[in-house]
Parts: sequence; structure tokens; C-alpha cells
Amino acid sequence: MPRAHTPAERARIRARLLRAGREGFARAGLAKVSIAELARAAGIGKGSFYQYFDSKEALFFAIHEEEEDAFKSGLARELDQATSGREAVRTLLLASATRLDEHPFLRQLLDPATIQALTLRVAPERVAAHRRDDRAYFARLLQGWKERGWLRAELDVELALDVLTAMFVITLQRALIGEDATRRALAELADGVAARWCCSGSSDHD
Repeated sequence: MPRAHTPAERARIRARLLRAGREGFARAGLAKVSIAELARAAGIGKGSFYQYFDSKEALFFAIHEEEEDAFKSGLARELDQATSGREAVRTLLLASATRLDEHPFLRQLLDPATIQALTLRVAPERVAAHRRDDRAYFARLLQGWKERGWLRAELDVELALDVLTAMFVITLQRALIGEDATRRALAELADGVAARWCCSGSSDHD
């Protein structure tokens, strides 16, 4: 009977699966990467894969969550440099709209087949929890800016979160709009939204 892995060994194997998935999915896409290929890259048997993830879609979603965390960490560093409400809002909007360019793995979310596979194979409650946590993260960020005096007190945070989502969705239509036109449109929208959301003279607030 095979020896059971220690917690430390399991953690290392899981990390290798995440790395194999990140590289494989970014290179070939979710549909074209098999569980056998992922397991082999991680140095385990195909059957052992299911001790860590229920499906390759579950592995994909786990990587997606890690990439989201990396995006937020990078965004936080950018926002720490902001000296005004308008600068912070503009940075937030444009970062949300262009994150697919900065995180190659996330580009897989442009593929309708990938989105459908995730919807079918990842537990709905996990997807819902991820969305709630995501919105809560940005809601806290915006609320903090309101308390700092950077955003108008009457700003509807839920509506603001929908605007962030809309900025991201626009990038999904780049093929239709055109790369240059999309870039210019996003910059114009970010400037307009920042002006609308921010208090007059917010650049002078600490």
C-alpha cells in the first residue's frame, strides 16, 4: 500500500499542480490540457490528482483565485502611490479594465467555452462566494476612500462596483471595437467617472 503523504508533501504536490495548470492552461487552454498531462507535470499519477482537485476546472478556478490575489496585491501597491481621489479612481478603473493584459492566465476567461466549463464543473456556491468576496474587497476600498474624503458622500458603492465590472466587460469586446479605440475609450471613461465620483478638491486630501 502506498505511503500516505505528509501535510508538507501534500502542500508541495498541490503547489506543483497549480504551477502545471498555470503553465498548461496559459499555453493551450482549459479544453486542450488533460488531467493526465497535469498529473505527469506535477510528478504524480493520474488517480492521485483527485486527492487534490475534483476536476481540472476546479484546478483552473483555484489558479484563477491566486491570480486575482496577485492582481489585488499589485493594485494595492499602485494605489498606495495615489495622491488624490481622481488619481486613485482612474488607476482602479483602468487596472480593472486591463488586468487580462497583465495576467496572461486570466486571458482564458475570454473564451466562452472555458466560462461554460467552469460554470458546469465548479461548485456554484464556490463561484458565488468568490464573487461576493471580490465585491466586498472593492467595496471596502471605495468606502475607505469615502471616509478619507476622496469620494462624494452620496456615491452609491454598489453602483460603483457595477461600473468596475462594466469597464472590465468592455475589454472583452476589443476585437469588435479595436485595440486603439478600446484604449482611448477606456481612458476617456476613466477620466469622466473619476470626475463624477470624486469630491471637488479631493487632490488636497490626505
